[in-house]
Amino acid sequence: MTQQINTPGHPQPPLPPVGAPGQPAAPYGQSPCGPPPAGFGPPQPPAPRKKTGAIVGAVVGVLVLVAGLAVGAVLLFGTTTIDTAEAERQIATLTEEQVGVAAADVSCPEDVEAEAGGTFSCTATLDGQPIRFTVEQTDAEGNVQIESDETFVVVATVEESLAQQVGAEAGVEAVATCETEGRGVLVGATGTPIPCTVTNAEDATDSIDVLATVDEAGDVSYEVA
Repeated sequence: MTQQINTPGHPQPPLPPVGAPGQPAAPYGQSPCGPPPAGFGPPQPPAPRKKTGAIVGAVVGVLVLVAGLAVGAVLLFGTTTIDTAEAERQIATLTEEQVGVAAADVSCPEDVEAEAGGTFSCTATLDGQPIRFTVEQTDAEGNVQIESDETFVVVATVEESLAQQVGAEAGVEAVATCETEGRGVLVGATGTPIPCTVTNAEDATDSIDVLATVDEAGDVSYEVA
């Protein structure tokens, strides 16, 4: 190894910048070997406010609630008819099983003739909101399938998804509450912004207001209000 020695009157030229031969020095704060490690370097632009995530089971709409349910065909004045009273009971049971709220005031027409492919509609209220169900006969023996005509959103599932998404972004455990006038299910709410508040589970003063939107695929997005 050769040692350079400065002699009076013969100053040595400055050392070249660190880096590959013929290349300029790396900008301040960066390593010549690549980008800086995480947490260093120039600040990054903020993430967009809109976030999305899947909600499993948040939306039920135009989906079969039950298939092959024998509501019972009865003989009335020589005509076989559907036991629509049983259909009314089953609609209330099915909604309670699927979304935690039983449909109320269920009303189906009487004297529906049993015939394969025949359909009829039933009306009801779900958490105080009007909703309609279509009943389709799969055969002439009283077997039917029931589906809702409108989509409906389970509020608790939306709140859970928001808490997970916002909490993960902020790096804290979070809880979310949505303003739905006390309703646990929202009928026809897909695509409609739902006002919600997400709060740090360890600091009630640390919260953010957001608008959550659920699409028909069951995905939730939110934007800061």
